[in-house]
Order: sequence, then C-alpha cells, then structure tokens
Amino acid sequence: MSRFDDLLSDAYAGRRYLVVVEPFDPALGATRTLRFSGHGFVTAPGDDPPNAWYEPRLVTALNFERQLFSGGRLQGRSVPGFGALTLNNADGGLDGLAALAWDGRRVRVWLGGDGFALAEFGLVFDGTADQVEFDDLLLTVRLRDLQARFEAEIARATYAGTGGTEGREGLAGRPRPLCFGRALRVPAVLVDPAALLYQVHDGPIAEVDAVYDRGLPLTKVAGVPAAGQFRSDPATGCFTLGASPAGTVTADVRGDAPGGPGGGYVETAAGLVRRLATARAGFADPADLDLDAFAALDAVAPAPVGMFVADETPLVDLLDALVDAVGGHYGFDRAGRLTVGRLDPPATAADAEFDAVQILEIERVAVGRPLWRQKLGYGRYWRTLDPGAVAGAVDDGTRADLAEGFRYASAEDADVRTRHLLAEEAVRDTALAFAADAQAEAARRLVLFGADRDAFRVRLKVQPFALELGRTVRIRYPRYGLAAGRNLLVVGMVEDAAVNEVTLDLWG
Repeated sequence: MSRFDDLLSDAYAGRRYLVVVEPFDPALGATRTLRFSGHGFVTAPGDDPPNAWYEPRLVTALNFERQLFSGGRLQGRSVPGFGALTLNNADGGLDGLAALAWDGRRVRVWLGGDGFALAEFGLVFDGTADQVEFDDLLLTVRLRDLQARFEAEIARATYAGTGGTEGREGLAGRPRPLCFGRALRVPAVLVDPAALLYQVHDGPIAEVDAVYDRGLPLTKVAGVPAAGQFRSDPATGCFTLGASPAGTVTADVRGDAPGGPGGGYVETAAGLVRRLATARAGFADPADLDLDAFAALDAVAPAPVGMFVADETPLVDLLDALVDAVGGHYGFDRAGRLTVGRLDPPATAADAEFDAVQILEIERVAVGRPLWRQKLGYGRYWRTLDPGAVAGAVDDGTRADLAEGFRYASAEDADVRTRHLLAEEAVRDTALAFAADAQAEAARRLVLFGADRDAFRVRLKVQPFALELGRTVRIRYPRYGLAAGRNLLVVGMVEDAAVNEVTLDLWG
C-alpha cells in the first residue's frame, strides 16, 4: 500500500490539503493558477511544478455532497455534486479575487499527510467553481462537479439556406437535426424541395432503414428512386424520394456514425454517453473517462437505445434519458473522470465494512413503496400521426399505433399487492428501441423495486475520500436487523474534511 492508502485507512491520521484554483482574469484574458494549503507547502525542484508555493490560507478543504439520483425511487435524473471550500481572508489579501470570473473554472484538491512529497498526495476532487462568496474573514468557493459542462444546449450547426444540403431559403438559421442510435419515425427535414432531398442528421449516419409517407413504407433502392421509392445517402445523413409525398414523411434511422456510413456507429447507453460527452462536451477520450465503468455498463446493458434532437435540448437531458433507459446513472469520480453504472442489488462482496466502532449515528429512513407493476415505454415514434394524417391503405392497428408516442412492456407481481396494500404501479417512458429489451428491463426493475427494501443514513468516523458512489459496504450494528452484518449499496454521501466524517445514504 502507498502512504496515501495508509492515510485513508486511518480516520485519526493528520491530514494536509493542497488546493489549485484556476479562475479567469479579464485583465489578462486568460486563467490564473492560484495555489493554497492549510499548512504552507513548497514543491521540490524536481516536482511538477517546481518550487511552487501553496499559500497557507486554507480553512476548510472540502465539504462535498453527492447522490446517484434525485428521486426516492433511485431512478431518473442524475444529480451533480455540490460542496464548498473556505480560505482565510481576514487580512483582505484575497479581496482582489472578487474581480475574477470563477463560474465553471477548474478546482482541484489533493490530500496528503505530514511529510508527504507532492507526488504522494492523492487527488480527491477535480471539479469546477460555481461562485465565490466573501465576508470579513473568509472567501468561500462554492463547488460543483464537472456535470455543469452538460447543462448547455447541445451544440448544433444551422442551415445556410443556400440549397442542397445547406437547405432551402426558409431553413436559413434553423438548427439541423441530430440522431443518435436507433430512432424510429423521426420527422425528416425537407432541405431541397426540387431534389426531394430530406435530412435526418447533421453528418454521417449508419443508415436510413425505412422511410414512410403518411405511414406507408416506401421501397429502398440503390439507384435513382421512382414513385414509392427512396434512396439513402448515409454519408450526409440524407435520403431522396422518387416522387412528391402525399403527406408527412418520417424515417427509421441508425444515427450518428462519424467514421462514415457504418463506421463509429454506437447504439448502447454507455456508447452514446461516451460519444456525446467527448464529441459534444469536450471531454477527452480516454483520459477523461472511466473506461472500466463504460465497459461494464456495455456488458450488462447492450440494448439499443436512440435519441432524436429537433428542438433546443440541454445535453444533460439526453444523457439522463440514455442512462435511465437501462436503469443506469452517470457522474464523476474523484479524479474528475466521467463514470457510469447501473443500479443493481448490493454485491455479495463488500468494498468496506463498518461497525459500532466507526458508526457515530445510524437512522433508518423511509423508502418508496414497493412496485407491483412496472411498465416501460419503448420504440418511441418521434413524429406521431393523427388518424386523419395516415394513408387510407394503412390498416387500423397500425393507424392507431402511429398516433401513440410509445409502446409499452409490462412486468407485474400480484403477490406484492397482497403484502402491501398501497403497492404502486410505475410507468416510465424510455429511449429503448425494442420490445424484448424493454420487457427484460421491466422485469429487472420489478425485482429491484418490488422487493422489500431498506434504507439507512449512517454517519461514520472515517477518513473521507475512500469510497465511491455505487459501491457496496457491509454494516454491522446491534439494531435494525444489522447485528449479523448486511451488505448495502452507497447511493449518496456527504464528506466533511473539517471533522473527518462521512455520512452515507445506503440502500438494499
């Protein structure tokens, strides 16, 4: 074990913190690198950076809160982490920092012990500043994890309105559509009326699998299309009709493939989160990613998913929808790497164990009522059609189906209603493409949330920064049926470096 690992295992060991903040200085037109510590620290000549002084102003190194999910049902929107660190400003020496731009700027915190060299410190936080607050004594830096970078609208190019794939004049300035993974019945954009050219994605795609006119499928051809036919052009995300359509044109698409038709195409939740984070939010692949976590989610959740973007949409909404489709979550680890996972029961092997020696306080908290039925929407039609907009040749069943945004798979257990008179039915619309995958996921969630579960909030006297969300811990305590020990999943935590305590939200 390293000296850092030894430090984490000892709740009473002396701790030293190093902080680097990088606010933007409008006067310089660039970021400034500011270094602080709680004890005064200078790097060695051979360190990177060499001979750097960490000013001894740090009062509270890090108080940070993280959760896997925002909802009590442990599914849905992922939650960014929030926290703070404080600096001593009693002498007014930091007053000038109020003129700097802090929001979204990088903040890093390292933990070490007495006598640690720079290389022996461990990175325990890599995130961003949200804002700064001043009073007569302190400068407080409000912190967020890197999820803030997902909150902007997804970047999209616009049509020039000059014809061809640049669109007709009426499209000038309008954002181009985007399509990721398997997307069904998307509303194709008519970009060139004279050529009957339609676009479903700004850039190369894997393929346009089907095109419909008023709900009737057209025939796909490789050559020049005739009436009732279409030809796809995956390299441009377009297709061409052989004759003017009778009504609304929609398409089934396998979307974004940046390596050209068929190249680089992905359709799993993990694959698309990785694609969007790197291509649309600027994260580096692989340096900024927890590759093991992405591979693990791909292995347990290989189901095809899909998203279509026609209107202004925050990137975080797309990521939430993708991971929620497979019961997953995403966030950032201590090193600032994007990580993903899936909510499953606690593992049989625990990552850590705590008993009455470390437990300062334990509270049994309420959990959501068990589910007796889980319904999941799948196969979203991104453009629905009222019965009057559907061709007469379409049969009644398909006509009714085209009016519905989602189809539904259901799993239920009537015995749950026998045990729990107020057991609930949950209905969630997802980005899953196919019925079999939705059925399997509904059954999996029914097992998760139909069982009798417990939740605890446990305050521990342990060194912060040793655990990650989604890990399994074993709790031994003489109450609440925990005397023999029980494995529980870490779904939330508050780490308080000021008092060397961690509060865990546990579920299982």
